[in-house]
Amino acid sequence: MTHHRRRAARRRDRTRRITPRTHWLLLSVFAVTLSTALLLQGYTHHMFGITSDAVTGVRGRSDMVPARVAHGGPVIAGAATSPHTARVRPRTIALTFDDGPDPTWTPRILEVLRRNHVHATFFVVGTQVVAHPELVRRIVADGHQIGIHTFTHPDLARLAPWQRSLELRETQLAVAGAAGVTTALLRPPYSSENGALDDADWSVLKQADAAGYVTVLSTQDAEDWQRPGARRILANATPHGHGGQVLLMHDAGGDRSQTVAALAALVPRLKAQGFRFATVSDAVGMAAPVQPAGLGDHLQGLALVRALQGGDRVVRLLGWLMYAAGAISVLRAAVVLTAARRHRRLRAGGPDRSWGPRVTEPVSVIVPAYNESAGIEAAVRSLLASDHPV
Repeated sequence: MTHHRRRAARRRDRTRRITPRTHWLLLSVFAVTLSTALLLQGYTHHMFGITSDAVTGVRGRSDMVPARVAHGGPVIAGAATSPHTARVRPRTIALTFDDGPDPTWTPRILEVLRRNHVHATFFVVGTQVVAHPELVRRIVADGHQIGIHTFTHPDLARLAPWQRSLELRETQLAVAGAAGVTTALLRPPYSSENGALDDADWSVLKQADAAGYVTVLSTQDAEDWQRPGARRILANATPHGHGGQVLLMHDAGGDRSQTVAALAALVPRLKAQGFRFATVSDAVGMAAPVQPAGLGDHLQGLALVRALQGGDRVVRLLGWLMYAAGAISVLRAAVVLTAARRHRRLRAGGPDRSWGPRVTEPVSVIVPAYNESAGIEAAVRSLLASDHPV
């Protein structure tokens, strides 16, 4: 009998030892998930962010920039091996839009382009692609060209090489996940014309070329980022002479109503002057830079888009929960204050004041004894001081 009791006790001990700590597992999973969501949301929205194109820093030396690039065309290929450039054909305008897509302004710009039967090239920011993948699909479906403008819009010249690679790769995956295509076109943030390139910029272009990208600069800046008014933007965007231009405009990064108004007037005016509008590749005669994404890139891109969207939703949910917790705390404080005032009034009525019908039946009292050590003494003293049958 004793032997059986010992065996039963050992079995109970083993059972107690292997009891899974489910709550700790769930808590760990929740903590990891929440931390990942916060890190992703913080990286995509607060690490860099889109700022004015006027913030370009001080230009450094340009000893390493080849003369044929500094004085060449705006489309630059082969930077890492044999640099060469391409110019836009005469009487041709390559409309380019940076920083989008934006849910307010990109559709309006697309409508102006559709109405005038012209195509453009959109250099998209990865965080915007993740936030509005349907707009990227619409851009591609409307026959426009896609280029990448990095993931978080940093100055690439100020980043370490591994960070540059991450910016380009993440943006490419976001485009692949959103629209099912990849692109070989890159426009670095805060870039302008060839003559503004310095040695730090050139190192960026060489790394981008090694990764398979063709860099697209601009030859004419509408300066719409300054919001000088639609008339001034129209004047800035109008070319002098009949030379071909890569025109820089923006479809995101703030209020672009002036850009939309200027574009609606610019396209008919230049068409009347004999100009044609084309995508970047068509304007310089290069092979199609946008191709269908492979299955692997498309699936990775979808995973990236879903993960970042999930992070945004978690952060928004936390925000609403904080508001709810604050409201509940205020409500609780109001209830406690009201109850305390009522309790004080009842106590002030004197010892003969009745709280209700007199209770004569015995009662049962539960003394808190689990994580309530602070209340045990008060409960016991209250019991001892009472003359009610317990």
